[in-house]
Amino acid sequence: MEQEINRFTAYANCPSGEYWAILSNSEVKKYPKGYREVLTFLILNDDKQTPKLNNKEEPYYSTIICNKSKGSSPKSKVNKIKRSMLSKEEYDPINIHLGVPTIETFYNRKLKVKVCLKSNNKNFITHIKRPRDNQWECIEGEFEGKFITKTDPIEVFKSMKHTINRRELNYAEQSFYSLINYYSDKEGKFIFNINQTDLRFFSADLQRYEKILKFLETKDVIDLQNIIGGKLVK
Repeated sequence: MEQEINRFTAYANCPSGEYWAILSNSEVKKYPKGYREVLTFLILNDDKQTPKLNNKEEPYYSTIICNKSKGSSPKSKVNKIKRSMLSKEEYDPINIHLGVPTIETFYNRKLKVKVCLKSNNKNFITHIKRPRDNQWECIEGEFEGKFITKTDPIEVFKSMKHTINRRELNYAEQSFYSLINYYSDKEGKFIFNINQTDLRFFSADLQRYEKILKFLETKDVIDLQNIIGGKLVK
């Protein structure tokens, strides 16, 4: 009889890079903005037989954070992750659209993962190399914040510009439009999920990006001023 164990939910401490990893746990935890499902991975050495340790002889862990889901939606992030972990023998082009195994099925499975810096300035797993074809798959879902629809940042600015100090309006418009252009893709569309783009951003860029998302949510002139400076408040 297999012995039951209490699986750890570890703190993500792994630096950016490509690693072998093993899925060790899935746990629903309460966050300030709601419940999230946290998938914990133990990082392995290249031999795939031993855990990778830091200079304190502590094992590296990394995580994937998903919205809490019952698993019934084919578009949910956790189901996208499970599909990416299927082996060649498990993968069926019809069955994957009917349902996927429970997350516990994938415990102790060894996979190649990419750990990257995300917009909250912390490192998380963003890609899994699919065992069935050895292709990298980005496992980031669509933007999971408070934006139900992708609001046009320029329209947001236009809707609140009457609250800006008139003397600063031209400056605010030029500065904000330039900033939005900086965070736009090749088609000129604002990137609502910065983790899904191939563009490279520095840490300061990611922090400023978070402030932009906050402004798009609040439409508050103070939040805009915190991004571009000036004396925007009347």
